[in-house]
Amino acid sequence: MKITATEEYGMRCMLQLALRHGQTVSLSELAGAEGIAVPFAAKVLMGLRRAGLVAATRGRHGGYVLTSPPERITVLRILEALGKPLFDSTFCRDHGSPDASACMRLADCSLRPVWAHLDALLKRFFENTTLADLAAGERRADKHLQERWPLTVPQGWHEPAGVGPHERGTQ
Repeated sequence: MKITATEEYGMRCMLQLALRHGQTVSLSELAGAEGIAVPFAAKVLMGLRRAGLVAATRGRHGGYVLTSPPERITVLRILEALGKPLFDSTFCRDHGSPDASACMRLADCSLRPVWAHLDALLKRFFENTTLADLAAGERRADKHLQERWPLTVPQGWHEPAGVGPHERGTQ
């Protein structure tokens, strides 16, 4: 699975709004807080507004606000508002070689159930993770997710690039 820039920055803008829930936040504040160009942030927020996740107000004190409490906004809703599903029923029909109208394995493909199951697992994960879960901060979000979805993650996954055990002074 690959998260697009639009999906990532949409999540980040939504997180900024969740952290300031109830406040109207200007486009320039949102863009600045996440290091996004204002025109790109405007495009992302337009998609979120069309999906009914944010409301926009114009004027000198205008900006964006969440339309629901962060506890009621799922990661799935945000990702669906901004991107395409990982896998859908039309994928195999539309995914063919340049010289064929569809995939040559339409009749029997052992990969199709892998993609469908992965899509279902990710959807379940994303629909059970809310903006409030993420707004709680990295440690609390990780703890919450580990309680719901226990797994072992690679050591150092949560550290910024270039900051490993040697750079921290521990081994």
